[in-house]
Amino acid sequence: MFLLKAPKKSDNHEMKLAGAVQISGKTFFAYKDSLGKISLKSEREEKLQKAMIKKMISLNPAIKRLLGRYKLKPNIDTKTLKELAGGHMNDTCKIAMGIYSKLSERLKSSVDGKTIKEASMLHDLGKVLIPSNVLNKPAKLNPKERAIMNIHSMLGYELLKTQGIDEETLNLVKYHHQNLKHTGYPVISDNYSISDIGVQIISTADKYSALREARVYRRKLSRIESLLILYKEVLEGKIHKDIYKALFSYAAEFDKAA
Repeated sequence: MFLLKAPKKSDNHEMKLAGAVQISGKTFFAYKDSLGKISLKSEREEKLQKAMIKKMISLNPAIKRLLGRYKLKPNIDTKTLKELAGGHMNDTCKIAMGIYSKLSERLKSSVDGKTIKEASMLHDLGKVLIPSNVLNKPAKLNPKERAIMNIHSMLGYELLKTQGIDEETLNLVKYHHQNLKHTGYPVISDNYSISDIGVQIISTADKYSALREARVYRRKLSRIESLLILYKEVLEGKIHKDIYKALFSYAAEFDKAA
């Protein structure tokens, strides 16, 4: 049960991002204060968002090191966060939960629905640190730009690591661009075991959401066009056939709710 309480300004430095929730189709980021109380703030609270991201960066030196590899400064694009939360991350969450709802009980038992929901809402948080000229480039990214774009999942993982979020959720954020053949990014360590079903749900939902949106470099694709593109990945062994079947079954419902 969330306590709907706006945080006091003096408490902002003590607050942590606990996750994200949807209420009546609207996105809220959930914050936990030092007393354990939960507050909900909408994606429009840009000052709070920026303060929270700055705090996360200060708590984890790995973030600056990761950005430093590409000579990037930790510039925070709260406009991107607002757009993502109100659009793509929100839709990815709906699709991920739709996929989850259509799975067999056997596959459902292998993942936690609450974890899927939280990870799907937070999966692209790292994009707030990706330069806008890369994130919104209206053309194909060059190799260096692609390398920069690809660190967003690691950035999201490192940012959220400072917030006391559980390891399973963190790893779903980190690996949401992986696939069944493990040819995605970042590379999965040989000695680390990750739930392919959990990653598959979020990865597939993320891809479908992206295909169904208009982007600066292409038009919005139809449901059939998007499903055909993803079916090719099933044939290539990158998407689990049961995850695809669940998406196929849910896709029309997503269109009706959109």
